[in-house]
Amino acid sequence: MKMFEISKSFTFSMAHSVFSQSIDSRLAKGKTPKCRRLPGHGHNYTLVVYLSAGSLDRSQMVTDFAHLDWLKTFISDYLDHRTMLSFQDPATEVFLEKMELLREGTFSLPFDAPPLTVLTVDKSYRMSDLSFRRVSFSFLSSFRLVALKWQKERASAIQDFYDRLLNGLVFFEHSPTSENLASFFYHLTTEVFKPLNIRCSKVSVYETQSSCATFGER
Repeated sequence: MKMFEISKSFTFSMAHSVFSQSIDSRLAKGKTPKCRRLPGHGHNYTLVVYLSAGSLDRSQMVTDFAHLDWLKTFISDYLDHRTMLSFQDPATEVFLEKMELLREGTFSLPFDAPPLTVLTVDKSYRMSDLSFRRVSFSFLSSFRLVALKWQKERASAIQDFYDRLLNGLVFFEHSPTSENLASFFYHLTTEVFKPLNIRCSKVSVYETQSSCATFGER
């Protein structure tokens, strides 16, 4: 089947710790799984989204690139200059407990504060806002992605600390590998474009200029 295909690239800087990394010494002798190290390491990512269609729309395009502005905003607001932690990583709970954000399975700030507002992406890749003062960590970790939305300026040093800390984190359901990020953005883009009947054919995620992971349909 002949198809038209367009692509658009987005760049952002983000850190992660790949707790799931395992290296086979038969192929990488002497190498250590340094991507597991804490507090993590950063990349200048490039995300490339490919959209396809069997025929052109009334503008004689697959779709207008302006229809991807939502993705640019999503990346800028919730991924860029953050550290991605995995809900599957046992160290995430240890970290939150050490920061006094998690107690007996409940996530909350350790002082009286206005409700936290977070962006969530659910299992069906639908985005919505959630506000809470406290919430069970098991409920929070049921989402595919959770990122704090910017709050008002805090009055005290301790409030400012937690505002800066939480706005620097994004929580992800899987290990934050390029493969899992490519899959996430493929399904997220597919969900968003359903009303326009536009198909996301694949998504590529570059950690470096020479290292890339791609997810899509054959």
